[in-house]
Amino acid sequence: MQITVSAQARASLPPERATVHMDLAFEGGDKQQVLSQTRILAQEFSREVDRLKTLSPSPTTWSAVLPIATRSWRPWAQDGATLPLRHGARCPVKLKFRDFAALASFVDRWGGREGVTIHDVEWTLTEERRASETDRVLAEAVRNATQRATVMARAAGAGDVEVLEIADPGFLQRPHGVGEFDGVAVRSAMGGAPDAGQGVDLQPEDVEMVAVVDARFTTR
Repeated sequence: MQITVSAQARASLPPERATVHMDLAFEGGDKQQVLSQTRILAQEFSREVDRLKTLSPSPTTWSAVLPIATRSWRPWAQDGATLPLRHGARCPVKLKFRDFAALASFVDRWGGREGVTIHDVEWTLTEERRASETDRVLAEAVRNATQRATVMARAAGAGDVEVLEIADPGFLQRPHGVGEFDGVAVRSAMGGAPDAGQGVDLQPEDVEMVAVVDARFTTR
């Protein structure tokens, strides 16, 4: 007798890194002015990143300053009249922290500044921890598949089971090498934009991992 099952395993892990996603942006009637304001603020951000890097130990591990994008549009008044041309400049930036107390301090200082929008904080694991936990959760999913098949076999009056095939989801039905999911999904928690103010309290959100496998067994 053959038994085919699908099984999964889950894990919720405390984050080890936090990436702040921000926009440095201005808008107004003078294109050169808003571009200059955005450029100056981006330079201040880069200097702040450099300062944090010099601390020992540094509370940050990585940063990115994307190119400044500009746009122009002509707004309309409620009566349908055309208003003067408006211009905007936007520089997306990211900063990854290993020290969450330093993250809270950074958000407290930068969140209330003119031209700064903090969109969210992304809570993640280190690459090394993510790799090891992926292996662990995947192995647990395989054990769960074996246990599930064993229960089904014994309920049907058969003995122990022996694995014939084990694969990522969908591969037992698809041609070899065709698939869209590698069997382990990692959800990096995305917290909403934190409020800027005195004593910002950021609560880390667990990183969720889910491993799914399909397996086919035969009874002995």
